[in-house]
Amino acid sequence: MGKRKFDVKLRKVGNSYVVTIPKDTVDRFNLKEGDYLAINFDSDEIKPSKELK
Repeated sequence: MGKRKFDVKLRKVGNSYVVTIPKDTVDRFNLKEGDYLAINFDSDEIKPSKELK
C-alpha cells in the first residue's frame, strides 16, 4: 500500500473541530463510525493512525 496524500478542510462544529476523511479512504482502511484514530504530530506533518482498542 503506497502513501496517499489528500487535502482536508478543518471545520468547526459546536465547540469542536472536525476533519473529514474521503469515503474511499475510509473504505480502504475499513474505518467505521466510532473508531478511534491517533493523530501524531511529527515534525511539520500530522500522521493519523487507527487505534486498536
